[in-house]
Amino acid sequence: MPEWKFYGRTEALSELNRIVSAGRWFFCRIEGRRRIGKTSLLSQLVKSDDTLSERLIYMQVPDSDERDVAAAFKRSLTDCEHGLAKSLSATVQDFPSMARAIGELCRAGLVVVIDEFQYFTRAVLKSFNSFLQAEVDRLRGSNIKQGGLFVLGSLHADMNQLLEDKAAPLYGRLTQRIKLDHWDFEDLLDVFRSQNVREPAQWLTLWTFFEGVPKFYHDAYEQDLYQVESDKFADELLARMFLRSSSPLSEEADTWFLRELRGRSLSMLTFLAEHPGCGNGELLAGVGPPEEKTQISAYLVKLVSNYEMIAKLNPVFSDGKSRNARYYIADNFLQAWLAVAKPAREAARMKPIHKTLDLARPRLMGVEGFAFEKLIRKLHHECSRKGKGDFDLSSLQLGYWNRPKDASRHVEIDLVALDEPNKRVRFGSCKRSADAHTNASLDGFERHVGGFLAAKDHRHMQAWSKEMVLFSPTFTQGDRAHFLGKGYQVKDLNDYAALF
Repeated sequence: MPEWKFYGRTEALSELNRIVSAGRWFFCRIEGRRRIGKTSLLSQLVKSDDTLSERLIYMQVPDSDERDVAAAFKRSLTDCEHGLAKSLSATVQDFPSMARAIGELCRAGLVVVIDEFQYFTRAVLKSFNSFLQAEVDRLRGSNIKQGGLFVLGSLHADMNQLLEDKAAPLYGRLTQRIKLDHWDFEDLLDVFRSQNVREPAQWLTLWTFFEGVPKFYHDAYEQDLYQVESDKFADELLARMFLRSSSPLSEEADTWFLRELRGRSLSMLTFLAEHPGCGNGELLAGVGPPEEKTQISAYLVKLVSNYEMIAKLNPVFSDGKSRNARYYIADNFLQAWLAVAKPAREAARMKPIHKTLDLARPRLMGVEGFAFEKLIRKLHHECSRKGKGDFDLSSLQLGYWNRPKDASRHVEIDLVALDEPNKRVRFGSCKRSADAHTNASLDGFERHVGGFLAAKDHRHMQAWSKEMVLFSPTFTQGDRAHFLGKGYQVKDLNDYAALF
C-alpha cells in the first residue's frame, strides 16, 4: 500500500517558515474549519526546522474553567524539552501567571501555540484576554529577534470576536494571519494519484463526503479505503467510515459540528439536508409554525453569520437583498452526514449492513448531484486563478434562477461564467451521470439559456460568444461524439485532471 505523505499547503508552509525566521517576534492567527489541518501544518513546520522542536510549546485549550486551562498549560510546559519551560511550569496557577509565563517564553525566543483559542470567548475564560494583551503589548515593544505566539481556532465568528472586534482586548495586536481553506482539486489529485484512486466516480464520492478536508482523507487511508475496487467504493466508504463500530467518523458531526446546537437550529439543518436549495419561506415553513417566524429567522441568521453552517446564495446579478435567495448547508461533510450517513447509521442499528446500504444508495446519488455542481463551480475558480484551462473568468455565478409570476418564464441554469473582457459567456448544465443529459434536458437547457438572454438586463450578452457546456464526472468517446454533434462542449473530471 502506498505510504501517506504531507499533501498540499505549499504556500501556507512557506509563509510559516518566513514568519518564524523573519528575525522579529510575531503574534499569528491561524484559522480554518475543524480537521482542516491547522495543527498538522505546524507539525510539518517543526519537521522542517530541527531547532524549532526544542523551543515550541503546544497547548490545547479545554472547554472548561480557568483552573483546567491553567493546568493544561502547566502540563504542556512540563512536557517541553526546554529547561525554561520546565522551570516556569511550577509558577503557573491561574490566568495572570499563565500570561506571564507566555511572555517570558517569548522573550527567551520560544514559540507558544494555543489551539482552540476560540474558547476564550466563554464568560468563565474571557479574563485571560486582558492578561495576554498586557504581555503582547510588552512583547511588541521589545526588540526580540525570534519567538512568537500562534493562536489556532476553528470558529470564524468567535476568533473575530477575540481578535478583530474593536472592543476586544487583543484588537489590533496580530502581526500575521493565515487562513487554511480546503485542499484544491490539484491537491486532491496528488492524493488520488499517489494512492492509485483512478476513477472519477470515486473522486466524486470522496469529495461529496470530505470535500477538501485533509484529516478525513487520512482517516480513509487508515481504513484501507483506497484499496477498494471502484464498483464497491461508495458502499465501503459508508461502511468503513460511518457504520461499523470502529468507524472513525461515526460521531464526528455530533461531536464537532452539532454539539452546541439544539432545537430549531438542528431542525433547520436537518430540513436543509433533505431540501437543499430551498427558499426562505419554504425553510421557515418546514421547521415551525407561522407564529414563530421571527424567532426561527433569528436562528437562521445565526447559522448563516455566526456558525457559517448555512450558505445563503443570491441569484446571479442580484444586489444581495434579493427575496429569491436559496439556502444550502455550507459544508459537504455536514450535508452528507445529515442526508446520508446519519440515517444509514440509525438504520444499521436494526438492519443488516447490506439492507442499510440499499436504503442509502439513492440518497447518496442525490447528494452527489448537488456536490458535483459545487465541484464544477470550484474548478472554474481554481483553473482561472491558476491560469489553467480555456476560460479566463471575470465572474462566476453560482447559478441563475428567477422568480417570475408566469411559471412558463421560469429560468434555471446551473452555471453562468463570464469572461467580460473577451465578451464570452459560458452556460453549464451539470448532471451526475452522462445519461442524464437527455434530449428533454437539453431542450430545457436551451430554453432556459434563451430566457436568460432575452431578459432586459442580459440582452447585451446576445452578441457575445456563447458556450453551451455539459458537465458530468465521465463521458465516453461515444458520449462526446454525440453531444459535440449537437453543438455542445463536454467536460468531465478527467478533462480537469489533465490540466494539472
